Amino acid sequence: MLTHGGDLDGYARRYPGREPLDFSANLNPLGMPQAVRAALHEAVEGCARYPDPLCRDLREALAGHWRLDPAQIFCANGAAEAFDRLAAVLKPRTALLVAPAFSEYERALTAAGCACRFHTLRREEGFALTGRILPEIGAGIDAVFLGSPNNPTAQAVDLRLLEAVAERCAAAGAWLIVDECFGGFLADDRERSLLRRLSQYDRLVVVRAFTKRYALAGVRLGWCVAQDPALIEALCAAGQPWNVSYLAQRAGLAALGCEGFEAETVRLVARERAFLSDGLRRLGLWVCPGQANFVLFQSKSPDLSERLLPRSILLRDCSDFRGLGPGWYRAAVRSRAENERLLQALGEV
Repeated sequence: MLTHGGDLDGYARRYPGREPLDFSANLNPLGMPQAVRAALHEAVEGCARYPDPLCRDLREALAGHWRLDPAQIFCANGAAEAFDRLAAVLKPRTALLVAPAFSEYERALTAAGCACRFHTLRREEGFALTGRILPEIGAGIDAVFLGSPNNPTAQAVDLRLLEAVAERCAAAGAWLIVDECFGGFLADDRERSLLRRLSQYDRLVVVRAFTKRYALAGVRLGWCVAQDPALIEALCAAGQPWNVSYLAQRAGLAALGCEGFEAETVRLVARERAFLSDGLRRLGLWVCPGQANFVLFQSKSPDLSERLLPRSILLRDCSDFRGLGPGWYRAAVRSRAENERLLQALGEV
């Protein structure tokens, strides 16, 4: 069974009555916006009705926010569902993934009968994607999955390289699926996003989510965009209707109206990421450079996560990521006081 961060229920069973500080889930340190919280409370009155199976209001709001056509947008029960439906609809025979990367790409593709090849990122290159991947995109590759920023490295892909990858995919007749779920933590998110270049590539799909930026992990709300509305219709038909709950749709609408929240998030994450990274380096740990709201680091100790549990701190053990192994960890960026608590606990253990 694949593991992920944020297993608060597992912790509660092991340590009843204790409230952990969760660094294992990469959520906005500001938490859920108040406007979204209020919208969820208000939406309870509508939960007796079926949600709109086409997510019309939310798709129109997303289209207005990003200057897209609503017909190009599919809303999902989290980004993971988007990956599942994309694998089922596109039916790639062979896909190229990077390692390390989010395990749900491989899981979704394997479940759809797709063979996965892997381009290994290198520690000496800061786990950044480089032009080394370009020669691997050619005949025999039907789809390429990339995260920008990538999970767990937090490295965003250089825009010129992304465009070069898109060109290679177009020449090879391969689909390019770019996961931008952590893009909302970048100061130059809109300039960097391939959503602005959607019209240039007919085999490009961009996946995003509300989960991370708006701390909606328990609500589950993701979306993806493609140039051809026919693909969006196929994604809608590939699974159950009503996949996005009424609560999730109302939360998404409220989130898109949170003016100022995005800029506040970017400022906080940039400041606290630098603070946390510097603190980890002072402890003698190797820290991966990156831009998102989490930090990948390496320790000589293979059991840091386990040793932090009695101190009520959850840290993501990354030993199960392809391309990593024992001694690799991921920590979410949180508030200054919380980051200080993590650094103190790490120093003690």
